[in-house]
Amino acid sequence: MRSAAARQRLLVPVFFLLLGSFPPAAQADAIQFRMITKVGLGQRPKLEITALQELQRVEVMLNRDDGKNVGQNLGAMGVGETREVLLDGKPGKHHYSGRVTCVVDGEPQDSQVYFDTLVGGEFTVIVDKTKVDLVAGRMPIQVSSPDGKVELRILGASGGDPLLEHEQEFADHDPAIPLFVTWKPLAKGTEVGRVDLKVTDASGAFKSFALFPWSVYIPHEEVNFATDSASIDRAEVPKLQASLGKIGDALAKHKDLGPIKLYIAGHTDTVGAAAYNLNLSRRRAQSIAGWFRKNGLRIPIAYEGYGEFALLVATPDNTDEPRNRRVDYILSVEDPTLKATDFQAAWKLIK
Repeated sequence: MRSAAARQRLLVPVFFLLLGSFPPAAQADAIQFRMITKVGLGQRPKLEITALQELQRVEVMLNRDDGKNVGQNLGAMGVGETREVLLDGKPGKHHYSGRVTCVVDGEPQDSQVYFDTLVGGEFTVIVDKTKVDLVAGRMPIQVSSPDGKVELRILGASGGDPLLEHEQEFADHDPAIPLFVTWKPLAKGTEVGRVDLKVTDASGAFKSFALFPWSVYIPHEEVNFATDSASIDRAEVPKLQASLGKIGDALAKHKDLGPIKLYIAGHTDTVGAAAYNLNLSRRRAQSIAGWFRKNGLRIPIAYEGYGEFALLVATPDNTDEPRNRRVDYILSVEDPTLKATDFQAAWKLIK
Protein backbone atom coordinates (compact mmCIF):
# COMPACT_ATOMS: atom_id res chain seq x y z
CA MET A 1 0.00 0.00 0.00
CA ARG A 2 1.24 3.49 -0.80
CA SER A 3 2.31 5.66 2.08
CA ALA A 4 0.36 8.87 2.79
CA ALA A 5 3.32 10.85 1.48
CA ALA A 6 3.32 8.89 -1.78
CA ARG A 7 -0.41 9.42 -2.24
CA GLN A 8 0.02 13.13 -1.56
CA ARG A 9 2.69 13.39 -4.26
CA LEU A 10 0.23 12.20 -6.89
CA LEU A 11 -2.19 15.06 -6.25
CA VAL A 12 -2.16 17.94 -8.75
CA PRO A 13 -3.60 21.47 -8.55
CA VAL A 14 -7.05 22.08 -10.03
CA PHE A 15 -5.66 23.82 -13.10
CA PHE A 16 -3.65 20.76 -14.14
CA LEU A 17 -5.22 17.81 -15.93
CA LEU A 18 -3.72 14.43 -14.99
CA LEU A 19 -5.29 11.39 -16.59
CA GLY A 20 -3.66 7.98 -16.72
CA SER A 21 -2.79 4.77 -14.95
CA PHE A 22 0.14 4.13 -12.66
CA PRO A 23 2.30 1.06 -11.94
CA PRO A 24 2.57 -0.69 -8.57
CA ALA A 25 3.73 1.27 -5.54
CA ALA A 26 7.45 0.64 -5.97
CA GLN A 27 7.35 1.94 -9.54
CA ALA A 28 5.13 4.93 -8.68
CA ASP A 29 7.53 5.82 -5.90
CA ALA A 30 10.38 5.97 -8.42
CA ILE A 31 9.00 8.99 -10.28
CA GLN A 32 6.41 11.74 -9.87
CA PHE A 33 4.42 13.23 -12.75
CA ARG A 34 3.00 16.67 -13.29
CA MET A 35 1.21 17.47 -16.53
CA ILE A 36 0.49 21.05 -17.53
CA THR A 37 -1.96 20.52 -20.34
CA LYS A 38 -4.00 23.73 -20.76
CA VAL A 39 -1.95 26.75 -21.82
CA GLY A 40 -2.38 30.00 -23.70
CA LEU A 41 -1.08 31.13 -27.07
CA GLY A 42 2.72 31.15 -27.22
CA GLN A 43 3.05 28.56 -24.46
CA ARG A 44 3.65 24.81 -24.72
CA PRO A 45 2.05 21.99 -22.74
CA LYS A 46 4.57 19.90 -20.89
CA LEU A 47 5.15 16.74 -18.91
CA GLU A 48 7.33 17.19 -15.82
CA ILE A 49 9.04 14.14 -14.30
CA THR A 50 10.70 14.23 -10.90
CA ALA A 51 12.94 11.37 -9.69
CA LEU A 52 12.10 10.04 -6.25
CA GLN A 53 14.92 7.48 -6.45
CA GLU A 54 18.27 7.22 -8.23
CA LEU A 55 17.41 6.42 -11.84
CA GLN A 56 19.91 5.06 -14.35
CA ARG A 57 17.76 6.14 -17.30
CA VAL A 58 14.36 7.69 -18.06
CA GLU A 59 12.69 7.47 -21.46
CA VAL A 60 9.41 8.99 -22.64
CA MET A 61 7.48 7.62 -25.62
CA LEU A 62 4.18 9.29 -26.54
CA ASN A 63 1.78 8.93 -29.48
CA ARG A 64 -0.50 11.80 -30.49
CA ASP A 65 -3.96 11.36 -31.99
CA ASP A 66 -2.82 12.77 -35.35
CA GLY A 67 -0.04 10.17 -35.65
CA LYS A 68 2.82 12.36 -34.43
CA ASN A 69 5.23 10.59 -32.05
CA VAL A 70 7.18 12.16 -29.21
CA GLY A 71 10.27 10.30 -27.97
CA GLN A 72 12.84 11.62 -25.53
CA ASN A 73 15.66 10.05 -23.52
CA LEU A 74 16.10 12.05 -20.35
CA GLY A 75 19.18 10.10 -19.27
CA ALA A 76 20.09 9.43 -15.65
CA MET A 77 18.34 11.40 -12.88
CA GLY A 78 19.26 11.91 -9.26
CA VAL A 79 16.82 12.04 -6.36
CA GLY A 80 14.73 15.24 -6.53
CA GLU A 81 15.87 16.11 -10.05
CA THR A 82 13.14 17.27 -12.47
CA ARG A 83 13.15 17.10 -16.27
CA GLU A 84 10.62 18.52 -18.73
CA VAL A 85 9.20 17.07 -21.93
CA LEU A 86 7.81 19.97 -23.96
CA LEU A 87 4.91 19.22 -26.28
CA ASP A 88 3.58 20.93 -29.41
CA GLY A 89 2.45 24.53 -28.82
CA LYS A 90 0.26 24.77 -31.91
CA PRO A 91 -3.25 26.04 -30.99
CA GLY A 92 -5.83 23.29 -30.70
CA LYS A 93 -6.68 20.14 -28.76
CA HIS A 94 -4.80 16.81 -28.90
CA HIS A 95 -4.86 13.46 -27.13
CA TYR A 96 -1.60 11.80 -26.06
CA SER A 97 -0.99 8.24 -24.86
CA GLY A 98 2.17 6.31 -24.19
CA ARG A 99 4.61 5.30 -21.49
CA VAL A 100 7.42 6.55 -19.30
CA THR A 101 10.17 4.00 -18.65
CA CYS A 102 12.59 4.38 -15.79
CA VAL A 103 15.48 2.06 -14.92
CA VAL A 104 15.89 1.43 -11.18
CA ASP A 105 18.75 -0.80 -10.02
CA GLY A 106 19.05 -2.13 -13.54
CA GLU A 107 15.37 -3.04 -13.80
CA PRO A 108 13.14 -1.17 -16.34
CA GLN A 109 9.74 -0.13 -15.02
CA ASP A 110 6.94 1.28 -17.20
CA SER A 111 4.25 3.83 -16.31
CA GLN A 112 1.36 4.16 -18.75
CA VAL A 113 0.11 7.71 -19.30
CA TYR A 114 -2.65 9.29 -21.34
CA PHE A 115 -3.92 12.88 -21.35
CA ASP A 116 -5.39 15.68 -23.48
CA THR A 117 -3.72 19.02 -24.21
CA LEU A 118 -5.37 22.28 -25.15
CA VAL A 119 -3.46 25.27 -26.48
CA GLY A 120 -5.70 28.31 -26.63
CA GLY A 121 -5.54 31.15 -29.10
CA GLU A 122 -5.16 34.79 -28.11
CA PHE A 123 -7.11 35.45 -24.92
CA THR A 124 -10.05 37.68 -25.81
CA VAL A 125 -13.15 38.84 -23.98
CA ILE A 126 -16.00 40.68 -25.71
CA VAL A 127 -18.79 42.38 -23.77
CA ASP A 128 -21.85 43.58 -25.69
CA LYS A 129 -23.17 46.37 -23.46
CA THR A 130 -26.54 46.37 -25.20
CA LYS A 131 -27.23 42.82 -23.97
CA VAL A 132 -26.35 43.37 -20.31
CA ASP A 133 -29.49 43.07 -18.13
CA LEU A 134 -28.63 44.47 -14.70
CA VAL A 135 -32.21 44.15 -13.46
CA ALA A 136 -32.40 40.42 -14.24
CA GLY A 137 -28.78 39.78 -13.20
CA ARG A 138 -27.54 38.47 -16.53
CA MET A 139 -24.52 39.35 -18.69
CA PRO A 140 -23.48 37.39 -21.79
CA ILE A 141 -19.78 37.63 -22.69
CA GLN A 142 -17.65 36.00 -25.39
CA VAL A 143 -14.55 34.39 -23.85
CA SER A 144 -11.87 32.65 -25.90
CA SER A 145 -10.56 30.60 -22.97
CA PRO A 146 -12.18 27.26 -22.02
CA ASP A 147 -11.35 27.61 -18.32
CA GLY A 148 -11.18 30.55 -15.96
CA LYS A 149 -12.98 32.83 -13.56
CA VAL A 150 -15.20 35.91 -13.76
CA GLU A 151 -15.20 38.54 -11.01
CA LEU A 152 -18.03 41.08 -10.99
CA ARG A 153 -18.54 44.15 -8.81
CA ILE A 154 -21.54 46.47 -9.04
CA LEU A 155 -21.38 49.97 -7.55
CA GLY A 156 -24.19 52.40 -6.86
CA ALA A 157 -24.49 55.75 -8.61
CA SER A 158 -23.80 57.64 -5.37
CA GLY A 159 -20.65 55.74 -4.39
CA GLY A 160 -20.23 53.89 -1.12
CA ASP A 161 -19.77 50.14 -0.63
CA PRO A 162 -20.39 47.82 -3.59
CA LEU A 163 -23.99 46.79 -4.10
CA LEU A 164 -22.86 43.33 -5.12
CA GLU A 165 -19.66 41.29 -5.47
CA HIS A 166 -19.81 38.03 -7.43
CA GLU A 167 -17.36 35.34 -8.57
CA GLN A 168 -18.12 32.66 -11.12
CA GLU A 169 -15.74 29.95 -12.35
CA PHE A 170 -16.11 28.24 -15.72
CA ALA A 171 -14.56 25.09 -17.19
CA ASP A 172 -14.67 23.35 -20.58
CA HIS A 173 -16.40 26.40 -22.04
CA ASP A 174 -16.95 26.46 -25.79
CA PRO A 175 -15.56 29.83 -27.00
CA ALA A 176 -18.00 29.76 -29.93
CA ILE A 177 -21.00 30.38 -27.66
CA PRO A 178 -21.67 33.12 -25.09
CA LEU A 179 -20.73 32.56 -21.47
CA PHE A 180 -23.54 33.82 -19.23
CA VAL A 181 -22.54 35.54 -16.03
CA THR A 182 -25.50 35.50 -13.66
CA TRP A 183 -26.09 36.91 -10.21
CA LYS A 184 -28.89 37.60 -7.77
CA PRO A 185 -31.01 40.47 -9.17
CA LEU A 186 -30.71 43.81 -7.42
CA ALA A 187 -33.57 45.40 -5.53
CA LYS A 188 -36.09 47.19 -7.72
CA GLY A 189 -35.22 50.85 -8.24
CA THR A 190 -31.50 50.39 -7.48
CA GLU A 191 -29.46 53.02 -9.31
CA VAL A 192 -26.32 51.37 -10.70
CA GLY A 193 -23.38 53.63 -11.40
CA ARG A 194 -20.59 51.33 -12.49
CA VAL A 195 -19.98 47.63 -13.20
CA ASP A 196 -16.42 46.31 -12.88
CA LEU A 197 -15.69 43.06 -14.69
CA LYS A 198 -12.49 40.99 -14.59
CA VAL A 199 -12.12 37.75 -16.58
CA THR A 200 -9.08 35.53 -15.88
CA ASP A 201 -8.04 32.45 -17.83
CA ALA A 202 -6.36 29.32 -16.45
CA SER A 203 -2.87 30.68 -17.15
CA GLY A 204 -3.49 33.83 -15.09
CA ALA A 205 -3.96 36.21 -18.03
CA PHE A 206 -6.88 38.58 -17.49
CA LYS A 207 -8.99 41.27 -19.11
CA SER A 208 -10.70 44.05 -17.12
CA PHE A 209 -13.67 46.20 -18.11
CA ALA A 210 -15.62 49.03 -16.53
CA LEU A 211 -19.20 49.61 -17.67
CA PHE A 212 -21.10 52.78 -16.77
CA PRO A 213 -24.83 52.19 -17.23
CA TRP A 214 -25.68 55.33 -15.23
CA SER A 215 -27.06 58.42 -16.93
CA VAL A 216 -29.28 61.30 -15.85
CA TYR A 217 -31.59 63.42 -17.97
CA ILE A 218 -31.64 66.95 -16.57
CA PRO A 219 -35.21 68.30 -16.48
CA HIS A 220 -35.35 71.82 -17.88
CA GLU A 221 -37.44 74.43 -19.63
CA GLU A 222 -36.86 74.40 -23.38
CA VAL A 223 -34.98 77.27 -24.99
CA ASN A 224 -37.01 78.84 -27.80
CA PHE A 225 -35.16 79.65 -31.01
CA ALA A 226 -36.30 81.91 -33.83
CA THR A 227 -37.25 80.15 -37.08
CA ASP A 228 -34.18 78.77 -38.88
CA SER A 229 -31.94 80.20 -36.17
CA ALA A 230 -29.49 78.70 -33.64
CA SER A 231 -28.84 81.97 -31.81
CA ILE A 232 -29.84 82.16 -28.13
CA ASP A 233 -32.04 85.16 -27.40
CA ARG A 234 -31.26 87.11 -24.24
CA ALA A 235 -34.75 86.42 -22.91
CA GLU A 236 -33.96 82.66 -22.93
CA VAL A 237 -30.83 82.95 -20.75
CA PRO A 238 -32.64 82.47 -17.38
CA LYS A 239 -33.75 79.04 -18.57
CA LEU A 240 -30.16 78.04 -19.21
CA GLN A 241 -29.03 79.48 -15.87
CA ALA A 242 -31.62 77.35 -14.09
CA SER A 243 -30.46 74.27 -16.01
CA LEU A 244 -26.84 75.01 -15.12
CA GLY A 245 -27.78 74.92 -11.44
CA LYS A 246 -29.50 71.54 -11.81
CA ILE A 247 -26.46 70.15 -13.64
CA GLY A 248 -24.21 71.32 -10.79
CA ASP A 249 -26.45 69.63 -8.20
CA ALA A 250 -26.40 66.33 -10.11
CA LEU A 251 -22.60 66.46 -10.49
CA ALA A 252 -22.15 67.03 -6.74
CA LYS A 253 -24.34 64.01 -5.94
CA HIS A 254 -22.42 61.69 -8.29
CA LYS A 255 -18.90 63.13 -8.00
CA ASP A 256 -17.33 59.75 -7.15
CA LEU A 257 -18.75 57.95 -10.16
CA GLY A 258 -16.08 58.78 -12.72
CA PRO A 259 -15.31 61.26 -15.53
CA ILE A 260 -18.84 62.53 -16.19
CA LYS A 261 -19.70 64.38 -19.40
CA LEU A 262 -22.65 66.54 -20.37
CA TYR A 263 -24.29 65.54 -23.66
CA ILE A 264 -26.51 68.00 -25.52
CA ALA A 265 -28.83 66.34 -28.08
CA GLY A 266 -30.91 68.55 -30.38
CA HIS A 267 -34.21 67.49 -32.01
CA THR A 268 -36.74 68.93 -34.46
CA ASP A 269 -40.24 68.16 -35.69
CA THR A 270 -40.89 66.78 -39.19
CA VAL A 271 -41.59 70.08 -40.93
CA GLY A 272 -39.02 70.61 -43.68
CA ALA A 273 -36.37 68.40 -45.23
CA ALA A 274 -34.79 65.78 -43.00
CA ALA A 275 -31.22 66.81 -43.92
CA TYR A 276 -31.96 70.45 -43.15
CA ASN A 277 -33.56 69.56 -39.81
CA LEU A 278 -30.56 67.43 -38.87
CA ASN A 279 -28.17 70.31 -39.45
CA LEU A 280 -30.42 72.80 -37.63
CA SER A 281 -30.74 70.57 -34.56
CA ARG A 282 -26.97 70.11 -34.48
CA ARG A 283 -26.33 73.88 -34.64
CA ARG A 284 -28.81 74.52 -31.82
CA ALA A 285 -27.26 71.80 -29.66
CA GLN A 286 -23.83 73.30 -30.32
CA SER A 287 -25.08 76.76 -29.37
CA ILE A 288 -26.41 75.54 -26.01
CA ALA A 289 -23.25 73.51 -25.34
CA GLY A 290 -21.18 76.61 -26.03
CA TRP A 291 -23.28 78.67 -23.61
CA PHE A 292 -22.68 76.16 -20.79
CA ARG A 293 -18.93 76.23 -21.47
CA LYS A 294 -18.76 80.04 -21.53
CA ASN A 295 -20.70 80.23 -18.29
CA GLY A 296 -18.44 78.13 -16.13
CA LEU A 297 -19.22 74.45 -16.73
CA ARG A 298 -15.79 72.79 -16.79
CA ILE A 299 -16.62 69.13 -17.39
CA PRO A 300 -16.42 67.77 -20.98
CA ILE A 301 -19.45 68.88 -23.03
CA ALA A 302 -20.47 67.06 -26.21
CA TYR A 303 -23.23 67.90 -28.68
CA GLU A 304 -25.05 66.22 -31.54
CA GLY A 305 -28.17 66.78 -33.62
CA TYR A 306 -30.76 64.10 -34.22
CA GLY A 307 -33.08 66.19 -36.39
CA GLU A 308 -36.34 64.30 -36.82
CA PHE A 309 -34.77 60.84 -36.26
CA ALA A 310 -35.69 60.53 -32.55
CA LEU A 311 -39.20 61.92 -32.28
CA LEU A 312 -40.73 62.17 -28.83
CA VAL A 313 -44.18 62.01 -30.43
CA ALA A 314 -44.58 59.97 -33.60
CA THR A 315 -46.09 62.11 -36.40
CA PRO A 316 -46.42 62.02 -40.18
CA ASP A 317 -44.02 64.04 -42.28
CA ASN A 318 -44.44 67.85 -42.30
CA THR A 319 -46.23 67.90 -38.93
CA ASP A 320 -45.74 70.88 -36.63
CA GLU A 321 -45.41 69.20 -33.21
CA PRO A 322 -43.89 71.45 -30.48
CA ARG A 323 -43.03 68.50 -28.23
CA ASN A 324 -40.62 67.22 -30.88
CA ARG A 325 -38.72 70.52 -30.92
CA ARG A 326 -36.54 69.95 -27.88
CA VAL A 327 -33.01 69.52 -26.58
CA ASP A 328 -31.91 66.76 -24.16
CA TYR A 329 -29.36 67.47 -21.42
CA ILE A 330 -27.79 64.15 -20.41
CA LEU A 331 -25.11 63.49 -17.80
CA SER A 332 -23.26 60.24 -18.46
CA VAL A 333 -19.81 58.67 -18.31
CA GLU A 334 -20.22 56.85 -21.62
CA ASP A 335 -21.82 58.08 -24.85
CA PRO A 336 -25.58 57.66 -24.37
CA THR A 337 -27.75 55.69 -26.76
CA LEU A 338 -31.23 57.08 -27.38
CA LYS A 339 -33.68 54.18 -27.41
CA ALA A 340 -36.11 55.87 -29.78
CA THR A 341 -33.79 55.71 -32.77
CA ASP A 342 -31.16 53.72 -34.64
CA PHE A 343 -29.45 56.97 -35.63
CA GLN A 344 -25.69 56.72 -35.07
CA ALA A 345 -24.64 59.81 -33.16
CA ALA A 346 -21.23 61.36 -33.77
CA TRP A 347 -20.71 63.38 -30.59
CA LYS A 348 -18.44 66.42 -30.86
CA LEU A 349 -16.73 68.08 -27.91
CA ILE A 350 -16.91 71.79 -27.20
CA LYS A 351 -13.48 73.24 -26.41
